[in-house]
Amino acid sequence: MEQKWPTLNNPPVVAALFQLRFNPKEVRLDDFLTVDKQLKHTLPNQTKNIQVGLDLGGTSIPLGVSPISGTSDAKIGSYIYFSVDQKVKLEISENAITYIDESPYKNWDDFKMKVLKLLSILSDVLNKVEITRTSIRFINRFTFKEFDHPEEYFNTLISSNRDEGLPYPLQQYGFKLVMVIPDRNIYTMVNQNVENIRSGSFIYTFDIDVIDRQNLIFNIDTLSMNMEELRSVKNTIFFDNVTQKTLDLCN
Repeated sequence: MEQKWPTLNNPPVVAALFQLRFNPKEVRLDDFLTVDKQLKHTLPNQTKNIQVGLDLGGTSIPLGVSPISGTSDAKIGSYIYFSVDQKVKLEISENAITYIDESPYKNWDDFKMKVLKLLSILSDVLNKVEITRTSIRFINRFTFKEFDHPEEYFNTLISSNRDEGLPYPLQQYGFKLVMVIPDRNIYTMVNQNVENIRSGSFIYTFDIDVIDRQNLIFNIDTLSMNMEELRSVKNTIFFDNVTQKTLDLCN
């Protein structure tokens, strides 16, 4: 039975990412230029990330200003397509496709539809290519007027058995969890960080990265199901960690 998750009227997501990595031996970077026009229908702007290698040979670099000689090897490392407001980006490199959306988050179905739409365009190039890893990453951000009692907002915390509180006001606090899903080739990296900003408010970042290392063959239906599996892990971590008081802030 499909898991039903609470609906948040004001999701705290400030950035949502999807990435797949593939076997670079099966595709050349320039192969993606065959779908350049189709991609620009959705993301009209494109730029190139240039990688430059510099070989100075046996030349030493003296102190001060002086001429040096060497050879450079410059090549295109990736193509980046982005929206007019630059909040949505698609980066295509020699072994990875990365979709980044920093526009106001609506819901999972909307995010997934956008990802699959772009992957459908790329399917002409990636059809039946071996996928070596998939992942989703959701960065959530909350603002609290006070944070004297973190346990009122989050269930996973680093605690002390000292009865007294902190000796001085909290400025910044954070920790990282790496968890492996039993019997599945999935692991997660969860970063939680809170910072007391100048206005007196506390900004709490809850960053969840879910990574599936199983090998897949590129297929839209397969990737659609895989995204749902990643989402299930992500949502379990999110909703198990936040309290009802925090959820109320999102509605």
